[in-house]
Amino acid sequence: MNNRTPHEEIRLQDLYSADDILSTIYEEGILNEDGVRLIMRKKHLQYVLDHHEHRIWQSSDGRWKTYITDEESGKRKQISRESREDLEDFLYDKYFAEDEELAKKRATMESLYDEWAEYKSLFVSESSIKRYRCTWNALYKNAPIVKKPIVSITKTELERWLLSVVRSKKMNNHQYISFTCIARQILDYAVELEIIDSNPFDKIRIQKKRILKPEIKGPTITQVFMEDERQLLIKYAMEQYDKRRDYVQKFTSLAIAFLLYVPLRRGELVALRFDDLDGNRLILTDSYSHGTKSLTGRLKDIEGWRTMDVVPPALEIIEKIRQERIRLEMPTDGCIFTVNEKYGSLYSALGKKINNYCDELGIPRRSLHKTRKTCASKMHADGVNDLIIQAQLGHKDLRTTYNSYCYDVTTDAERYRAISASLA
Repeated sequence: MNNRTPHEEIRLQDLYSADDILSTIYEEGILNEDGVRLIMRKKHLQYVLDHHEHRIWQSSDGRWKTYITDEESGKRKQISRESREDLEDFLYDKYFAEDEELAKKRATMESLYDEWAEYKSLFVSESSIKRYRCTWNALYKNAPIVKKPIVSITKTELERWLLSVVRSKKMNNHQYISFTCIARQILDYAVELEIIDSNPFDKIRIQKKRILKPEIKGPTITQVFMEDERQLLIKYAMEQYDKRRDYVQKFTSLAIAFLLYVPLRRGELVALRFDDLDGNRLILTDSYSHGTKSLTGRLKDIEGWRTMDVVPPALEIIEKIRQERIRLEMPTDGCIFTVNEKYGSLYSALGKKINNYCDELGIPRRSLHKTRKTCASKMHADGVNDLIIQAQLGHKDLRTTYNSYCYDVTTDAERYRAISASLA
C-alpha cells in the first residue's frame, strides 16, 4: 500500500487543471462547467478513497465507519456517519482542507511572487511590473529568506535582512522604498490569503536618517531645458514642421513643441485624441504602453485619469494640426499627433527627434521625459502653486513633484542680480 496520505499525494493545482477540464469535456460530451466540476469532484473523491489508509465498513448499527490518523498524536481516531455518502464527503473535505492548510504552511515569498505580481498588474502600469521584476531578480531572487516559509519569518529576521541589503547597496530613500515595497506587499498579500495573521514588516521601524544616503538632485543643466533653450527648441520644431511635411509621422515636430507647453508623459501624448480636448482643458483617460505595444485604457495617476490645462500656444498647435488634417483629408475625430494609429512609430520617433534637434541646435541632449521637468520647473519659478503643478503632472505625492521635478532654472546672471538686489 502507498504510505502517503491523500493530502500528501494531491496538490490543489492538480484538482481542476485546464487539461483535466478540457479532457473531461471531450470524454463526457459535457459543455456545462458545473457538470464538469461535479465529475472532477467525483474523480478526486475516488482518488481520496483509493489512497485512504484505513478501511471503510458498515457496522451492525447501520452506521458507516472508518479511521483517520491524527497528524499531531499519530493515533487512530474512529469516524462514523449515517450513510456512506456522508462519510465520503467528510473524507473529501478533510483531505481537501488539510491540503490547503499544508499549502499555506509551505508558502514562501518566492512561491507567491508571480501570483502577487499578476494581482498587482490589475492596479499598476506595465512599467511598474517591469520595475518589480528587475528589483526581484537583483535583490530578492537568491536570498534565503524568500525561500523560507512565510509563517516562520520573524520581524527580527526580516529586519536584519532588509538592513543588510540597504547598507550593502548604500540606498537612498527612493531606492529603499522601491526595494522594500515588494516584501511589504507580498506579506500583505499573504495576510489576505490567511497564510499569516499579521505582516511582520508593519512592526519594523528603520531610522532612515541614520541608515539611508541623502538624496541629491542631479544638476539642473542635465535635468531640464533652460528657458532660452526651451524657446529655441519650440521655434526650431515649428520651423522644421513647416519645412518637412512628408514624413510618415508628419506631426512629430509639432508634438515636441507641444510637450514644451504641456507636461504630458510620452505615452499620453501618443494616445491623445481630439475628443480629449474640452475647451482649454484636456481630459486624459488613455496612454500607450511601449512595453505591451498597446493602449492601456488608463493613466499612471492614482485615479487612472486626470484633467490638464492647455495654454494658448499649445491650443494653436492642436488647431494647426486639425486644419492640416482637413486639408489632407485625414480623420479629425481620432488621434491628434499619431498618423494611421501607428502608436509605436510616433513613440520611437519622438525620442530620436528631440536628440536630433538638440544636436542641430548645439545644446546638451536631454531625454524627452525632461520636457515634463522643464514645464514643472518653469511653472514653479513663475510662482504657480505646487499643488497645481502636482495636478498637472498627475503625481500621487507632492514630494515627487517638488523633489524630482522642480529645479532652479534661473541663469547665473539672474541669480547674481537677485542676490545683489537683496544683500548689496
